[in-house]
Amino acid sequence: MKRVRCLIADLPQQLLADIVQNMAEESGLIEVVDQVSSIADIPTVIASKPVDVLMLGMKNTELPSLCVDLMNRISGLHIIGLVDDGRRLAVYLNNVGRTDVLRIIRALPTLNRERTFENPRH
Repeated sequence: MKRVRCLIADLPQQLLADIVQNMAEESGLIEVVDQVSSIADIPTVIASKPVDVLMLGMKNTELPSLCVDLMNRISGLHIIGLVDDGRRLAVYLNNVGRTDVLRIIRALPTLNRERTFENPRH
C-alpha cells in the first residue's frame, strides 16, 4: 500500500507537532516529508517534495488564503486542520463527489467510538 506523504505545518506547539509526527510514523501508512513552523514555508516545501496531505495548525476553521491557492493549484492536495490546539479537526478536500461524501459520512461513527451522540430533538 502506498504511503501518504504528509507535511506538518504551523502547529502552535512543538509538543503537538511531535505527537502528530510520532503518530504518523507509528502508523506505517504516513510518511512525514517535512515539518515547518510557519505557513509561509509551505509553498517552498511543496515545490520541492510531493505532498498528499497538509496537516495545518489553525486558530479557527477558516482556511488561510495561501492554502486555498495551493488547493486550487494542486488538485490532489488535502488539508487537515488541527483547530484550537488540536481539540477540533477540519478536513478540506477538493473535487469531492457523491461517493466521497458518503464514505466520509459512513466513517464518522468509527472515528470516536467512545463518544455517544444524542439527538437534541428527542
